[in-house]
Amino acid sequence: MLYSPGQSSSTGALPDIITMAEGASYPSCDQHRNADLFPDNPHADETGSSTPGIQVVAPPSDSAGKDTQDMSPQEHHASLVGSVTPGRSKREDYSLVLSKTAIIVIDVQGYLSSPESTDNLATSDDEKNNFLYNISLPNVVVNISELVTAIRKHRDTDERSCGCEVIFTYLEALTKDCRDVSLDYKLSGPKLAQLPSPSKPAEFLSNLKPSTSHGKGDILIPKTSCSVFNSTNIAYILRNLQCEQVLLVGQLTDQCVESAARDAADLGFFVTVVEDACAATGVEEHAKGLAGICGFARIMTTKQVLSEIERGAADEAHSRNKFNMQRHVPSGSNDTEQSPGPDSATEPIHTPDTAMALKPSEFSIKPAELWRGRSRSATIPALLHALKAAGVEFLRYATLDTGNSIRCKSVPLSSFDKNCSSLDNKVSIAEVCFAGLPRYADTVVSSTNLSAARVLVLNPDIDTLRILPYAPRSAIVLCTAHDQLTGRLSPLCTRGLLVRLMDTARQDFGLRFNVGAEIEFTLFREGNDRSSSSGRRPVDSSCFAHSTILNEQEEFISALRKELDDQDIDIEMVHSESAPGQLEVVLKYQEDAMRLADNVILARETIRACAKAHGMRALFLPKIEAFAAGNGMHLHFSFSDAPSGKPNAFSHQSKPSAMSSLAEAFIEGMLRHLPALLAVTMPSKNSFRRVGEGCWTGHDIRWAIEDKEVPLRVCFDLQTRQASNVEYKLFDGSANIYLGIASILAAGMDGISQSLKLRPSVKLSGGDYPQLPQSLEDSLQALENDALLQGVLGNEMSAAYIALRRNEIEHYSSTSLDDEVADAYHNA
Repeated sequence: MLYSPGQSSSTGALPDIITMAEGASYPSCDQHRNADLFPDNPHADETGSSTPGIQVVAPPSDSAGKDTQDMSPQEHHASLVGSVTPGRSKREDYSLVLSKTAIIVIDVQGYLSSPESTDNLATSDDEKNNFLYNISLPNVVVNISELVTAIRKHRDTDERSCGCEVIFTYLEALTKDCRDVSLDYKLSGPKLAQLPSPSKPAEFLSNLKPSTSHGKGDILIPKTSCSVFNSTNIAYILRNLQCEQVLLVGQLTDQCVESAARDAADLGFFVTVVEDACAATGVEEHAKGLAGICGFARIMTTKQVLSEIERGAADEAHSRNKFNMQRHVPSGSNDTEQSPGPDSATEPIHTPDTAMALKPSEFSIKPAELWRGRSRSATIPALLHALKAAGVEFLRYATLDTGNSIRCKSVPLSSFDKNCSSLDNKVSIAEVCFAGLPRYADTVVSSTNLSAARVLVLNPDIDTLRILPYAPRSAIVLCTAHDQLTGRLSPLCTRGLLVRLMDTARQDFGLRFNVGAEIEFTLFREGNDRSSSSGRRPVDSSCFAHSTILNEQEEFISALRKELDDQDIDIEMVHSESAPGQLEVVLKYQEDAMRLADNVILARETIRACAKAHGMRALFLPKIEAFAAGNGMHLHFSFSDAPSGKPNAFSHQSKPSAMSSLAEAFIEGMLRHLPALLAVTMPSKNSFRRVGEGCWTGHDIRWAIEDKEVPLRVCFDLQTRQASNVEYKLFDGSANIYLGIASILAAGMDGISQSLKLRPSVKLSGGDYPQLPQSLEDSLQALENDALLQGVLGNEMSAAYIALRRNEIEHYSSTSLDDEVADAYHNA
């Protein structure tokens, strides 16, 4: 049986009637300033905040029911805001105070939560509808019911008139023709454009409906858009009820719940989201929603919240700490009675000066030891829960060493504590593995000055977490490497280097770099005799842009696209390249250089695994056949203006080059450092076999517009016909993508810092051009003499990197091309 609430009307401008279960209603009204609510506070500024930058959300109420007009300024500071020490306090320092808490049940109503008719379906996707209505909601409704019952019990036995509330917010228009529905909903299809209305009111589920006949009654708030805090006056009502904390439950996690959590936090409420009391259309949607919430709220389970409610009910009668701040006492201290308040004298927090002065011929990036990561602790239990629900058993911690080998360790999910707040400090790898081991063996190269005596800890970037479609019982997360004892970012961490470089670009140059990648590889059939070239055959003999490989390998290409899509890696194009069995996969251009680099790593792993599953080997080796084109990985670079958000700061139509002065300086910087860059972007003997005249790579130091025989090609957008990016062609699959992108961007920013003038293009200059290094040793010498790149890499990484590459030059000095192909095939 479905429940229909009573009807009410309002002449207010906003659709925010608040209907009490007893029948009382409050018309919409302007939100009062906090200064009006706190007239006796002599410290309040014109916004009503007693602390600059922090908004006081509600006047506190003591157990004696003293009116806020009679309270002293000191008593006003007994609120949550007053107990916060800016910069030091954390969300986990606080727990629920029932007398100041409201649970908000979002959109759990027959219109959205019952699959009784096809009109109720959330989407046209049968798989998502099945998950929402048959898997997610049944469990969520049970959990919400438990939470609502616990809150009601405390509310109805508390002598105070308000402060512990149950609020149902639901979709319902105020007009019978739904003309007051938000523009967003009107544009989102007939289901959201035609909400329940006075003529056909909203109904609730029989096992989860507002209480009208028992206790003090619940509060009902209709809404006509996604966020209840934007489309109703709920914030005003919460303040009248003296509620400073909100528990959010309902649906959908990645839509209405997420927007409510973020808006409530911005309005100054202390937010807790109950992750197993929120419904979504899939595991990934649920996880994405929680990831978007974690910086604004605590994320807890129903069991954890019920425990807090039980403790809070017992403690509240005699507790003097109105917000249950958990006191942190230094080890060895005997002080168990007091915790620092807002006026306590505390030692100032000293942070390193991150300003980086530009010199005429160079720029600098933040040293590794001064970089700090960003905490995502609140979402960890939810992530682990979602992974387990998806059938994942292991989490791989992965990093990329300087030689482009993925180093990873797999941790069973069962080993994580259910309430763990961080995935950090779970996995370690010896420091020597990052820049002291050559490609050919796990043998320490002494000239790198690295040993196995030091250990680095892998701390994951949660944004990179992916379930592996080719190993579905495992998920992977990419990591930065940190000193085991100090926690500082290691100077040997190439991913950390790119992070620091991007920070410098944004902070000192006001630029955000956009990067794209074209991954080339050759498909070989599995042969019986893998030791000889006769047992290793490309899958076809087609040429550039032929349809043969697309036809014959459609099953592989389709499976690959699906597996990349499952990891949120978009591809723009697939086509055959010039060599036999060669394919190119073009990854979607990214506005985040780190996202692109991460995608390259994940995509290459996926390509290898997918090829094996289809009876093939995928080789990224730069040169496979002496008289055929090799495998490169062309990178495309452009930038946008970070402060203004201008999407393309690269083009300038009125200039002869069609590029902005910044773009010209960026390219000139790349050209000046190109000899040294090759040591990083073409880091093997085989890399230099790929480069030469007529090899589609460029072989000297020059640039041109749309000329594919130069190292740096300025590309034009096919639609706008404007210069859109510069292509760097001297990059291949043996290079560390983080190290390569960071070095290229550093070279370009050096040009910008000096406002370098771009040399004439190929078509305008004519004549001879400076030659590129002809070997890896030549490029390593150029790197040693390049002060800029030496400074960017840092002494420790630079010395180890150069020593390791020279060791490999010696080891591979007598190997033939066929030997190199055999080795690559064996490891594919």
